[in-house]
Amino acid sequence: DARHRVDLVIRGRDLLDATPRQLRLGRLLGRATPPAFLHHPLLRKPSGAKLSKADHDTAIRDLLDAGATPAELLGFVAAAVGLQPDPRSRSAACLGELFAA
Repeated sequence: DARHRVDLVIRGRDLLDATPRQLRLGRLLGRATPPAFLHHPLLRKPSGAKLSKADHDTAIRDLLDAGATPAELLGFVAAAVGLQPDPRSRSAACLGELFAA
């Protein structure tokens, strides 16, 4: 991440507990400034299990190939996890404000 200048990591809340270890590892590897971490609620199946690529759940690439735009997908996911009240399109540049609310 440091080599590629990643300064924002957005991932599921199931990985929240791993964040301190990753910050420490980054420091040990010489990273002076850690990235910002934002943790979103997980999308779940009707059974309550989390959606997972490992379980062959629909991938974002499949939805894009079917004609969805990135802004539509971000809006849908933001609404699905309760970060916004409806599935209106959302640009990637506006994601941070959803977590600040």
